[in-house]
Amino acid sequence: MPEAPSRAELAALALAQERLGRWDESAALYARTFRAALMAGVVAEAVDALRGQARVYTGEQRWEEAEELAQLSREIAERTGLARSAARAVNVVGMVRYDQGDWAGAHTHYTRALELALDIGDDELAGLALQNSGIIANLTGDLREARTLYLESIGSFVRSGSSASAALAYNNLGMVCGDLREWMEAEIFFGRGIEIAERIGYTPILASLLSNRAEPLIQVGELEEARASLDRAEALAREIDDRSTLSQVARYRALLARRMGALAAADRELERALELAGDMKLERADALRELGEVRAAQGQPAEAAAAFRDARALFALLGAAHAVREIDARLSQVNPRQPQP
Repeated sequence: MPEAPSRAELAALALAQERLGRWDESAALYARTFRAALMAGVVAEAVDALRGQARVYTGEQRWEEAEELAQLSREIAERTGLARSAARAVNVVGMVRYDQGDWAGAHTHYTRALELALDIGDDELAGLALQNSGIIANLTGDLREARTLYLESIGSFVRSGSSASAALAYNNLGMVCGDLREWMEAEIFFGRGIEIAERIGYTPILASLLSNRAEPLIQVGELEEARASLDRAEALAREIDDRSTLSQVARYRALLARRMGALAAADRELERALELAGDMKLERADALRELGEVRAAQGQPAEAAAAFRDARALFALLGAAHAVREIDARLSQVNPRQPQP
């Protein structure tokens, strides 16, 4: 009869499944790790397992349960003097708030997590908090600040040896460079993130990196390479049922089709992107913005304006000031007589 896995082995298996995007398997393994740690009286391992399960529930959009577990992890850690674990739980609460669109609440928790990380000398957590604050700055339109925060986070991850977090930071850095129209830099940063994600087998972020890398490739005219990147991204995202990345892949395929003049194909891809987006506001807003560009290319200014306005409403709801400003500019171009909201 095979020997039961140790607590350390259970925790490692849970993290491995989390990185592969296998949420159910990962959640079950974190739950087993938590129970085993409690039975052994090792509180530090128990609170870390709770925090891991909270991250997994966030990935599954089970936000109420995710925050409950993260707060429980924080409370137990604080009461037992586990400052590092308590600080990391604060950051996870911020992640849960962010995923629900509560960006002010998320920023408050990220700022507090950074303060705690600096107090206890936790480079990895400092990097996570910097990166998460960068995401908020990115979405609210402070792009140069976001770029700086992402670069600082990578420095922290290098010092801590956290490859998985560095891959995420490179993804975010590539995206903000895209927002700044720094296409060559964006492609370089996505490429670096892909190298890391491939090396450590981090499937969800690898799929996202490959998808996002398509945009700078399209913008610089590397259309076949962009298509190949999207093919790889879609295959990986299907393996883990990552509907967010699948929606973004379809949107980038629409962008590629539009650049090639295949507007009917772009329409089909956007229909798929919107279906996959479902209730995910950011993915839906991105797809609607691209729909506005397709309608404009088809010579349908009224329909283009309607799509842009729908996208604008969602971006405004999310607090994405930079995207709102860009759409306002496009609205004035496609329908200059229409009063702006």
